[in-house]
Amino acid sequence: MSFRLEERPPGWSEQAPVQIRHELVLPAPPAQVFDVLADSARWPTWFKGMRRVRIDGPATGVGALRTVWVGPTRVQEHYIVWEPGHRITFHVVRSSAPGLRVMVEDYQISPHPGGSKLTITVGVEAKGPFRRLPGLVRVVVGRPTSGVLGITTVFSSD
Repeated sequence: MSFRLEERPPGWSEQAPVQIRHELVLPAPPAQVFDVLADSARWPTWFKGMRRVRIDGPATGVGALRTVWVGPTRVQEHYIVWEPGHRITFHVVRSSAPGLRVMVEDYQISPHPGGSKLTITVGVEAKGPFRRLPGLVRVVVGRPTSGVLGITTVFSSD
């Protein structure tokens, strides 16, 4: 079964009812960090808990579409921002899990001494009874999305 989610414009994650934010400093230039994020097929090698990626249309750029399996959940993601070296944003268009109205993930890369700063903002709006439980939504969505922190392993010197 698949549940359709609503679309939102770029920047919506900054205004979402539930926001999950991560900031990472990576020892690589912005272009290199962007290249890792842009390579959808490679995400399961560093995104903890992501089991599979399937490209469903164009592989890169605005309009790219992919389906990912994270833990027991399957979601289809549609890219709405693609700024090489700077930013990738996508929203979830379908999910195998009920209870979400909107989910947008925004990855912004900026220069930082010795490399780059990656700011990840996940914006979520729940529906139905979950709307009244933002703490629960934060935990349920935050746990699997924290797998993105595995990107640090790509740039580690070990």
